[in-house]
Amino acid sequence: MAVNLDSDVASGLYNASLATQAGAKSDNSTLSTEDFWTLIAAELRYQDMSNPMDNAAMMEQITQMSSMSTMNSMATAISNFSTVINNLSSVTLTTYSTGLLGREVTVVTGKDEDGKIKTTKGTVTGVDLTGATSIFVDGKKYELSDVMAIGDVPTVDMNDKTDDKTDSDKTDTTDKTEGTGDETQDSK
Repeated sequence: MAVNLDSDVASGLYNASLATQAGAKSDNSTLSTEDFWTLIAAELRYQDMSNPMDNAAMMEQITQMSSMSTMNSMATAISNFSTVINNLSSVTLTTYSTGLLGREVTVVTGKDEDGKIKTTKGTVTGVDLTGATSIFVDGKKYELSDVMAIGDVPTVDMNDKTDDKTDSDKTDTTDKTEGTGDETQDSK
C-alpha cells in the first residue's frame, strides 16, 4: 500500500527516511566487547615496530575486559533470576488462592471499639487474580492477607489456664512388675 504524499501537510507528517530512525538511539557511554577487540586490533596494527606494545599491558587490558564481560553476564543472570523468582511467586500465590475455592475460611472483618479483631467464617466462592489477589467469601471481597484460618480451627482462650502440666509431666501410678505378664503366658 502506497502512501499518497501530494499535500504539504501529509509530507510534513510522514517522512519515510525519518520513520525508521526515530526510535534509534546510540549509547556511546559503554564499551562493548566488540569495541574493545577492535581497539586492540587497531593498536596492534598501528603500533611502532621499534617500540612495540608491552605484552604485560596488553594482557592486563584483556584481563580487565574479560572481568568486565563476566560481571555483565552475572548482572544479566541475576536480573533474569529475579524475574524468574517474581514469576514463580505469582504462580504460587495464584495456586494458593485458587486452592481455597470451596473451602471454609475465617477472615478478618475489622476491629471493634475495644481494639479486638472481628472475624467471620464462610466459604470461598471466588478468586480475583487481577492486581492484588483477593478472595470472595460468601459473595464479599477480602484481601488474601485477611485470611486467618482455613477449615475448622478451634479457638483458644488465653485467659483460660486450666492445666499447666503436659502429659509428660504427669506421673504414671500403675504398678509395673517386670516380666510378670510375659512369663506367665510363656509357661502355659
